[in-house]
Amino acid sequence: MSGLSAASNVLAPAFYVLQEKGYQVYFDKKQDWWVAMKGDVQLIGYSTIELCGLAYIHEAKGEEWRVSDEQIDAYMQLEQ
Repeated sequence: MSGLSAASNVLAPAFYVLQEKGYQVYFDKKQDWWVAMKGDVQLIGYSTIELCGLAYIHEAKGEEWRVSDEQIDAYMQLEQ
């Protein structure tokens, strides 16, 4: 069995994965967040792991990433 956890030891690998996917990645010290840019796409997050998740959503869904209110409600029920 293999697995990963969102922990500090995957932050650097996430940075390099984004670079391999063609994103320009940098830390904005003024805003205190990470930025990944590729073409006209800009992703912003507090970690490179978050950027990877945003990149995946963007690549999978494009501009149609939003879900319905019903889907949001169903998701919120998972946390209870």
